[in-house]
Amino acid sequence: MQMLKTLPLLLLASPALAAEDYDVSLEGHYRMRSHSFGSLFTDKTGSYTAHQLRLQPVFNFQDRAKFTFMIDALDGVVWGDNMSVSRTAVFAGDPTNTGPDGGEISDFRVRRAWTEFNIPIGILRVGRQPSHWGMGLLANEGTEIDDTFGENYYGSTYDRVMFLTRPLALTNAFFGFGDANQPFFAAFGVDRLVEDPLVEYYGFQCEGDGTDTNPECEGSGEHDYTEDRDPSQRDRDWWADNDDDVYEFLYVLLYKGEGLKWGDDVADLNAGVYVVKRMQAESNSEVLIYDAYAKLAWKNFLFEGEALTIRGQTEGIALPSADPEKPLLKEAKITGAVARVGFQTPGVRAVMEAGYASGDDNPGDEIFTGRALHPDHNVGLLLYEEILARVSQNVWEGKLNGLRSRGGVYNSTYIYPHAVIEFLPGWSFVAAYLLAFPDSPDGAVILTDEQSDSSTLGWEVDAALKIRWAEHMDFSIEAAYAEVTDRIPTANHGLTNDGKAWTVQTRLAYRF
Repeated sequence: MQMLKTLPLLLLASPALAAEDYDVSLEGHYRMRSHSFGSLFTDKTGSYTAHQLRLQPVFNFQDRAKFTFMIDALDGVVWGDNMSVSRTAVFAGDPTNTGPDGGEISDFRVRRAWTEFNIPIGILRVGRQPSHWGMGLLANEGTEIDDTFGENYYGSTYDRVMFLTRPLALTNAFFGFGDANQPFFAAFGVDRLVEDPLVEYYGFQCEGDGTDTNPECEGSGEHDYTEDRDPSQRDRDWWADNDDDVYEFLYVLLYKGEGLKWGDDVADLNAGVYVVKRMQAESNSEVLIYDAYAKLAWKNFLFEGEALTIRGQTEGIALPSADPEKPLLKEAKITGAVARVGFQTPGVRAVMEAGYASGDDNPGDEIFTGRALHPDHNVGLLLYEEILARVSQNVWEGKLNGLRSRGGVYNSTYIYPHAVIEFLPGWSFVAAYLLAFPDSPDGAVILTDEQSDSSTLGWEVDAALKIRWAEHMDFSIEAAYAEVTDRIPTANHGLTNDGKAWTVQTRLAYRF
């Protein structure tokens, strides 16, 4: 925490930053959020409160070069002394750094650090940086306090080199054609996702007792498809093994039209595509992601939509398939989409939202179709955020924890009408209704048609009062009531016995 205390002094004392060419700004927020739940955990009522401090200084040199870094402190730390610093709890006075899952959280961490600078043909951005596209179904920056309900906890961060440019400006400069002022952008990026995973990959199983029929098992001893290992087991040249590296190539085309003249009216139109190619040689993985996005605001009309598909093959999921020759080989066929149509005026915003995340009714076959939308694309407070998140967490344990929803839209189709009314300057009332339907029940997280007669996963109503004042202060009180059907086996996971649950949550935040 000493670093956080001295940061403002360092910014003021640095001779370089005192130069007129530099502009230093501070973004971020401090927030506390309290959670109260009723009937969610086997009819118990409980509550907790957690912190988050986010500081993001930006060092800007003449708008030609910038350096940005982000520090998260007390991120998710529950209020109070929860590690018995005081051996007698009733006399406790010094709080500790315990998270909601019971584990310890560090005082602070540098979450992101990157620089961006102008070059003659565009902008180059290098470092550990945020990634966001469209509505945030796939890549979600997760930085702001801006969701209709709930908070952003995860955020997409990548070690990346990215180049951004205006293609028509290039064709105009080099070949003399193309309107350089057109708001058409292109980007190309390279991500180094993994240098060496702490998983020893085999791709097949060996019993080590002489009964193995796979010739590759000879002399290898007993092992599973993959095995965890400790950092101390890495060789000194661990970084030189390229087969286990995971790379990602990113291609973006975006038209970003703002203030367009459409007759006597003004319109904003954004549309583009986001393509990702991800590879790992060791697990025979090569996956392509296609993500299209569009947003139109014209008169009082609003349309926004995003659709993605993930295609390719991998042997990197420790979930055996039915092919005895390649027991881990799976073909990815994943889809997801969200669309919004709405009406907005300066004081009213009414939106009909519908979305979909494909599920997988047989995770043990050769086709892999299930993946949740990004957890920072928040839909409601209970059904996805708490109930399905906890059930999927219990089902997908250990090496399969990447299949958890973490609160994102999971294996379902939903409709989500919501409205915001600003009845006084800075005072808004928000209301929403959520109804979800199963997509491809797997029999564990979501029960099948043979196990349940219910046609829906359940429904939820949400309401909130949000207040902003003094330019920097933010307060909200949010509440939800949900009834889930027996499609979700909540009682098997220590959750509600009758499918009913409620929550009341408050947030107080200071925004820098």
